[in-house]
Amino acid sequence: MIDIMKKLIGIIILILILSVVAVGCGGGHKSETAVSQQTAEDTVVATVPQIVRGRVVEDTVIGLWAIKALKDSNDIIVGRQDWAVRDSSVFLTLSYDRNIVYSDKEIRTKDLVGNEGEYMMQWGGEVFWDSDSAVYLSFGCILPDTDDGWNMLYQILPDGTSNIIVIDVYMGVDGFYVVADFMALYLNERAVGASPADLKRLYGQYCTKELTEELSAATFPIVSDDTDFRHAYKTIHIEPQDGFTGPPLEKYSFEVKFKPNPNDDNVTDILYMEVNGSTNKIIKINSGEREVI
Repeated sequence: MIDIMKKLIGIIILILILSVVAVGCGGGHKSETAVSQQTAEDTVVATVPQIVRGRVVEDTVIGLWAIKALKDSNDIIVGRQDWAVRDSSVFLTLSYDRNIVYSDKEIRTKDLVGNEGEYMMQWGGEVFWDSDSAVYLSFGCILPDTDDGWNMLYQILPDGTSNIIVIDVYMGVDGFYVVADFMALYLNERAVGASPADLKRLYGQYCTKELTEELSAATFPIVSDDTDFRHAYKTIHIEPQDGFTGPPLEKYSFEVKFKPNPNDDNVTDILYMEVNGSTNKIIKINSGEREVI
């Protein structure tokens, strides 16, 4: 009888041991599955570009304008299958003379270049220029992995009207950006009726003191008053006159052409401008030449 009891106890102990081993093995298998699933999920997540939370790119009061611009990732993916990033938006809150112009307005790549998914917003929202008539924010949209891109100004008027101004870029030509930026601002400031005081401040930013005084005194016009300023800028062409090689020069010369009248493409107005090679200030503007085909 005692022997039988010992055998039964031994069998019970053996069954308990086997049960524990089975549970342990089952638990280990389940843990490996969970690890595998977690790794797979992590891999999927890693292939999706992560949203970089918004950052303030501009928060200032300048003149009559109060501006806050926040740049944040959006839902558009740009790039190749093996290299992709999220595009960005700028969220703009803007007031003029304490009156709200925009409240958290979203500006996307498609608002700048007409579509999205191809070009990506590289930068945007920084104040480039301001006057009592308009504020200009800088934006840049590029084709990923290339030098192909758009350098733009987003002009905003006090009533909320906006215009896109594409700035011409000529890489490697000293003085070019000075002429390009000046003409972009000058023609578009004239288009919105900028005051003489605002124009004088613009001259002072880009021209020598002597030329600023001449322009402010209206000694000669840069362009005629009957010019359609927006059309003139849309048709502008700036051509360097000094070539692209050689040592730095004391001054750089440029020919600036544009169509003053949208109803007459046969007429072209021409300016000749010079930029000081040391100060990057415009030292001369010869205007008044008109070419008629």
